[in-house]
Amino acid sequence: MVDQGMHGDEEETARRLIASWLAGSEDAGDDPGEDEGGRGPVPSPSGFAVPPAGAREVISTARRLAVQGLAGQPWPEPSADLRLIAEALVVDEHPSAASWSTRERAELARWIAVLVHRFGEDGVQRLAAALAGRR
Repeated sequence: MVDQGMHGDEEETARRLIASWLAGSEDAGDDPGEDEGGRGPVPSPSGFAVPPAGAREVISTARRLAVQGLAGQPWPEPSADLRLIAEALVVDEHPSAASWSTRERAELARWIAVLVHRFGEDGVQRLAAALAGRR
């Protein structure tokens, strides 16, 4: 049986860690603000400040970054645990996530897990920068 108190502490620690990664994706002194269309970065409770976007756009950006530099090689298959972390701490924190289907959320979590598997925290930072328009 899993000790819920211990699990909750681990989850909170993981959330704080990912939040620090995401907050670190902002350049020092940068004020993300909003663009003229009002689609500027919207910070989530974890600090994932990216503009609202459709699932297809976010998935394609994550996929492009995840396979970057592989040149036809197979990409790694991240663990189920890493996918769950990607979903809970990145996908769920996107300002548009509530409008995405379960299938879209799962696909995005897979690509984010590949990013984290390949690049660690830099993968999440690359994604946040690309989604905020600082490709």
